[in-house]
Amino acid sequence: MNPRLRDDLADLPGLLHEAREHATRFLAGLGERPVGPPPRSREPVALPESGAGARGALEVFERRWAAGFSGGAGPRYLGFVVGGSTPAALAGDWLTAAYDQNADSGVDSSVADLERETVAWLRDLFGLPGAHEGAFVSGATMSNATGLAIGREWVGERRGLSVAEQGLAALGPVKVLSGTPHSSIGKALSMLGLGRSALCRVGVLPGREAVDVRSLEAALRELDGEPAIVVANAGTVNTVD
Repeated sequence: MNPRLRDDLADLPGLLHEAREHATRFLAGLGERPVGPPPRSREPVALPESGAGARGALEVFERRWAAGFSGGAGPRYLGFVVGGSTPAALAGDWLTAAYDQNADSGVDSSVADLERETVAWLRDLFGLPGAHEGAFVSGATMSNATGLAIGREWVGERRGLSVAEQGLAALGPVKVLSGTPHSSIGKALSMLGLGRSALCRVGVLPGREAVDVRSLEAALRELDGEPAIVVANAGTVNTVD
């Protein structure tokens, strides 16, 4: 075993204590921290010949990188729509890393059941039908990509084929309708092979970002029964419309 790793394992409680202290100092200082520190160029450092261990890595991070991070965890940070982590979420991330589970099977772990139960709670919270299912992904972009991938497979089923089995070339053109799509929709369409040009903008209400339902109805009518994917918004990024 690598000596550094052996030392880290032997002193794991102490390392976790230092990491906790570092995180606590950061969160306690958010009120005085710049929301977005001015960028500065850094010359890249060559790859070290030997590892520094966890404590050494934390020291390097604090000395070289920590001051340049934004205050994204604080209430004054309005650069993006993300909010600061809650204490429960922070503790949950720590435990997630510590337990290090592979959530693709229920054969050797109860983690899949935990995910299903949590999704069921969200289903009940939002009043969704009992048949609703879901899974957790890494964030909003992957959520939209996953939703579009499911929609792509659904269009294939309507056309009598499976995209997963026969490939995207068998599917043909697909129309994706939306009034005010998030920027990640274009990225997802390009990643999924549907192409950004598949996106068809639908009219929105005057002076708003909410879709005009009559315009959507007309766009669907023009398809004459041909399946399409509709990207809806339960609150847009810019105006929560």
